[in-house]
Amino acid sequence: MTNCEKFLDYFSQYCQIYFPAIKSTQLNNRSSFEELTRIMLNWAENHIGENWQKVLADGYLHFLMDVNRSQVEYERRGNYLNKSYSDVFNRVYNNSEFMEFYHWGVFVSTFAWEHHIKIYDLYRNSFLPCLNPEGGCLLDLGSGSGIWSFLATYFSPQWTSQGIDISEKSVELSTKMALNSTLSAKVSFKAYDALKYKGNKKYNAAISCFLMEHLEKPELLLQNMASNLETKSYAFITVALTAAEIDHISEFRRESEIVLMAEEAGFRVISMYSAAPPSHPDSYRFLPRSLALILQKRKNDIW
Repeated sequence: MTNCEKFLDYFSQYCQIYFPAIKSTQLNNRSSFEELTRIMLNWAENHIGENWQKVLADGYLHFLMDVNRSQVEYERRGNYLNKSYSDVFNRVYNNSEFMEFYHWGVFVSTFAWEHHIKIYDLYRNSFLPCLNPEGGCLLDLGSGSGIWSFLATYFSPQWTSQGIDISEKSVELSTKMALNSTLSAKVSFKAYDALKYKGNKKYNAAISCFLMEHLEKPELLLQNMASNLETKSYAFITVALTAAEIDHISEFRRESEIVLMAEEAGFRVISMYSAAPPSHPDSYRFLPRSLALILQKRKNDIW
């Protein structure tokens, strides 16, 4: 059996409530799903060992319960529960046990959620081809599990990536995975504030995936990204809109909010895609979305 088949078989037995949606994602996006699971599950197996399916399942179940609980509460309240970084730091980022589950839950959602597969397609087919084939250095602000850095250096082997994340646990887990996936020479991670990090030199490209909603002042992330980039370099960002989680602080309701922030920070938008779960109940007020943008740092006020 392939790792994809092992993963689906385990989830069909032990995660029956969530398995149909994952199977639907596979059937509707077979090529991307199988490519991504082949790569990512091999990394997970090398890192975790023989019980990798259980670790992924436990993390995903923990993550999904929090996501669903938070979204229901969001519908009831009409706004996000937490408003500041201090509200969530000790419960989330400084909680090693929580971050262990969270790490693997987010990892699985990269390929298990159909709307995240759409985000991957934009990254794979439209952003990565923008990278100079001769190589360069990528900055990953809010690197989390490190998966987007891993994928960049996997598909663009002449590139290296520097990941920055505020969570010591995330940096520990992503660093260990880099060692176990033979990518440690290409990817490194550092525990630091993504809003304040300054490289020793300008980077050739940048990514930041699902960080802005975790920040009190998300515009500062885009400003810092631009300040670390060479002129006309490309960037890829993803943002959650009206999608509640325990550590989401900034609530975005319209895609244009992110576009305006990016433009104010010195970028122009090359491409954009807003994806939502295919089966979200029509009776709900809020539609959880994942927005992805390919940006280019402008050389002047126009382009």
